[in-house]
Amino acid sequence: MNIELIFQIAGIGILTSILHALLKQAGKEEYAFIVTLAGVAIAFIMVIQVLSQLFNQVKSVFSLG
Repeated sequence: MNIELIFQIAGIGILTSILHALLKQAGKEEYAFIVTLAGVAIAFIMVIQVLSQLFNQVKSVFSLG
């Protein structure tokens, strides 16, 4: 497993939490929610790509496709 992916997801989480806190302090709760949702979506897309690669490798090992 690529350790860079873990650091990237952690970085997205840290950046998202900082932006969320700043926006919430500024009274922009709607934007804070959108930033949080975008951060989760980006991390989820990254994980989906890795899972897709995993499933393709499993298919090739068992000659399913």
